[in-house]
Amino acid sequence: LSLFLHPIPRATLMGTYPRAAAFKGLLKGDEPRRALTFKCGSSQMSIVVPPSISLKKKPSVLANALSGVLSSVLAEVVLFPVDTVALLTQTAEAGENGGFFAVLLRRVRERGVQGLYGGLCTSVVKESVHSFNYWMWHGMLFRYLTKADDTSETPTTKRLLINLLAKQLNWLCTVPFEVVASVN
Repeated sequence: LSLFLHPIPRATLMGTYPRAAAFKGLLKGDEPRRALTFKCGSSQMSIVVPPSISLKKKPSVLANALSGVLSSVLAEVVLFPVDTVALLTQTAEAGENGGFFAVLLRRVRERGVQGLYGGLCTSVVKESVHSFNYWMWHGMLFRYLTKADDTSETPTTKRLLINLLAKQLNWLCTVPFEVVASVN
């Protein structure tokens, strides 16, 4: 299934789409015409969209924050064993660790695969709060301080400063979770 938005000439519009006459009142003069085309295999369906209808509805700040949380939690779950082994390697006594893979194999032999995930719940809670908080600040700041949100239409310097502000506000709100997670 694919979706395309493309401009179409008026002659094609009136010739190809017999029901386009219903849109005649909406399409005035030389306004650009657009069609949404849905393709699935060899089937195709096009819908004429008048210029007065916006096809770009911004997702809400909450939707962006939830998307960020889901991505962060997924990354945390996937990378948590790597962090566990790295922590064990760094805190091993001198001459005892044998490197990353030796520590990984020893941990799996001693505690099984679930031994790589000890403390995951605390880290997932911390990461959820941290990520949600950051993306809420990010979304609200960009929504209210810029015209084009976090896109290339916003000057780079302004984007950097707003991202810096969002990160600092996030840090102020989530320091206690970082302390709890570091006790792991």
